[in-house]
Amino acid sequence: MIRGYALFLLGLLLLRPAMLTAQDPQQDFEVFFAKFKLAVGQKDATTLTTLMMPNFNFIRAQGVSPSDVFQGLDANGGLQWTNLQHSVQGKPTPYHVHESNTPTRVLQCTPTEIIYMCLVIFQQDTYHRWRWKGMIMPTR
Repeated sequence: MIRGYALFLLGLLLLRPAMLTAQDPQQDFEVFFAKFKLAVGQKDATTLTTLMMPNFNFIRAQGVSPSDVFQGLDANGGLQWTNLQHSVQGKPTPYHVHESNTPTRVLQCTPTEIIYMCLVIFQQDTYHRWRWKGMIMPTR
C-alpha cells in the first residue's frame, strides 16, 4: 500500500513539468502581456529588463543593452516611452517569422518618420517563456 502510494506521488512529480509546459499559449501570452503593459505604464525599467530577451533589438540596432534601451526611451523628452505606452493599448497579433517556428507576436507603434514602420516584438525564448524581443523601426 505504501509502495503504491509512493509510486503514485513519484508519477505526479514526473508529470508536473509536462502539465506546466502544456498550458494554453494564448493564456501564457495574455499573462505576460498584462505584466508588460503594467510595467510600460509605470516606466518600470527593472521589470521590463526581466521581460527582455537577450540580444534586444532597438530602433535600427541589434544586441542593444537594457541601459541603452532605456536611455533611448528617455531621449527627446521621453518620446519613445510615450510611443510604447500608446502602443500597448493595442492588441498584439501573431506573426510568422520566415524560416522559424518561434512563436512571435507584434504590436504596431508610431514611427519617428514616414519612411519607417514601427513594431514592438514579442517572442518565446528557448524555455517557451514570452519575452520582449525588440522595438524596431525598419524602412518600409
